[in-house]
Amino acid sequence: MSFNFEFVAQREDARQIVGEEHAPETVKQFLLQALTAFKPDSMVRVKAVGHLYGNDYSVSTADISVSEITIRRPKPPNA
Repeated sequence: MSFNFEFVAQREDARQIVGEEHAPETVKQFLLQALTAFKPDSMVRVKAVGHLYGNDYSVSTADISVSEITIRRPKPPNA
């Protein structure tokens, strides 16, 4: 089974989006656990690309990451 998705969303929306994606349940569980590291209103980037062994391939691969997106703001004029 191949999977390939990447998106940016608020953490709580990301949880729902992961559930909608076509990926093995083990990959989804990994992503959901990783999302717990961030506050609910955080912006996160979720990436999952790979292939889980089936009858057609003999190799399993994965590139999975969850990271917070930091939005930079300018310094106040008096800072």
